[in-house]
Amino acid sequence: MAAVELIVGAIMVAASLFAFWIALPTDGQVRPFLSNEHVQAYYAIAIIGAFFYGAVNVFMGIKDLL
Repeated sequence: MAAVELIVGAIMVAASLFAFWIALPTDGQVRPFLSNEHVQAYYAIAIIGAFFYGAVNVFMGIKDLL
């Protein structure tokens, strides 16, 4: 079970970092799918939640393996 937590956590951290990279503006323009302020807020919360959920899973997986 520890290996699954570790793998899922690493995938969640990587996915959240990729989602953050996608959301970065290009040429000073906001991405079209993030033009709505409500969508921006929910997207940011989803990225932060996925990152911390993944980080906790990584730490718990490492703790269980050791």
